[in-house]
Amino acid sequence: MAKREVITRLRKAKTAHIRWRGYAQALIAGVPLDEDRIPIAHTDCEFGRWYYGAGQTLQVFPQFHAIAAPHEQLHLVYMQIVKQLFESERGGLLARLLGRRSSAAAAKSDRIQQLLDQLLQVSEQLMGPIETLEQAVAASDDDVIAALL
Repeated sequence: MAKREVITRLRKAKTAHIRWRGYAQALIAGVPLDEDRIPIAHTDCEFGRWYYGAGQTLQVFPQFHAIAAPHEQLHLVYMQIVKQLFESERGGLLARLLGRRSSAAAAKSDRIQQLLDQLLQVSEQLMGPIETLEQAVAASDDDVIAALL
């Protein structure tokens, strides 16, 4: 039973990450989001709370350690996106009212798209170790997993 619970929790963590990634994409698309759906620090998202909390019981698995760096990088890229979006909001009101895009606004839009592409790439780099960790847990003896909990 314990192994099944660990695998279920890993899957929930993956789902939380995918949902968070969707929130980031929605924000870039201009969809307003509740503030609680826009965590910035890698320890504040649902996945981060699990990883740096209850998930620490899995640190005996080498795959567990491969998760930290891409997860933190993901949030750093997201912080850059939020910064770019905030800066875009502050300036260019007259140009937006007139329906014109300044070259600076176009460059910011391109930069935001580049950052989104980077965010999606890092997200894939994060999902790989999570999936291999799930496979390692599934392949482990039930008694080994029970001893970790």
